[in-house]
Amino acid sequence: MWITGLTCIGKDGRLNGKASESEPLRTREILEYYGVPAPENAANRLKQYLSMLEKNRKWAKLTSGGFREGSEAALADSVAVGKAIGFDEKKSLADLGAGGGLLGLVLAICCAGCQVTLLESSTRKAAFLAEAIGALKVQNARVANARAESLLGVERFDLVVSRAAGKLSEIAPVALGLLPARGRYIALKAPGIEPEIAEALPRIEAASGRLVSSDAVDTPPFLSARTRASLVLIEKL
Repeated sequence: MWITGLTCIGKDGRLNGKASESEPLRTREILEYYGVPAPENAANRLKQYLSMLEKNRKWAKLTSGGFREGSEAALADSVAVGKAIGFDEKKSLADLGAGGGLLGLVLAICCAGCQVTLLESSTRKAAFLAEAIGALKVQNARVANARAESLLGVERFDLVVSRAAGKLSEIAPVALGLLPARGRYIALKAPGIEPEIAEALPRIEAASGRLVSSDAVDTPPFLSARTRASLVLIEKL
C-alpha cells in the first residue's frame, strides 16, 4: 500500500508532525564535512526531521531511548552512505525496512536527484514517514507500507540500501532480487561485520551477487563518537 499526505495529530500519543523547538547541534557541519550540496537548506530540513523523529519516537517505536544523545553520529553514518552513492547521482533507490527514515529519508534530502522508496511493513512507522515527507516537502520520496519481498518481480531499483534491517544472509538476497545487473546494494552495519559477511557470502553468490567492499564509515573528527558502523557494498552480476 502506498501512503501519501497523512495527517495524524493529537495529544493522546498519536503522530504529531510539528517539530519541537530543540535542535541537534552541528548538523550543517556534518553535511559540509561530507560535501552535501546546499548544506544550509538540507541542514534546516534535517533538524526538523530529527526533531519530529524524537517527538514521535515512542508512538511508532522509531528509535531507541538513547537516540537523542547519539543522533549526530547516526546522522553522519547516513550521510556517509549518501557520499558513497554520490550526492549528484540520479538513481532510483529503495530503503529496506526504512523504520523512521534515518537512512532513506536522509538520503532523499541529501541526494535530491534520487527517487527514494521507503519500504516499511509497520503501519505506524509508514504513517510517520508519510507525515515527515509531507511536512518537510520532500518531493523525491514515497512510502510503501509493505514488505520488500512483495515487490520482487514487480519493481526494480538502481540502488538498494538498508540500516539495521536484519542479517546480511537474510536481507542481501532480497535486496539483490530488487536490482538489475550492475545494481548496487549498500548495507550500513555495525563494526566487526566480517563474521556476518562470511556467513552471508554463499547466499549472496547464489543470488548472483558479489561482495565489492566492506569499509569503516569515515566519521567526522569533531564528533566524539568513534567509528561505529561499516559500509558493505554488494553488486548484482
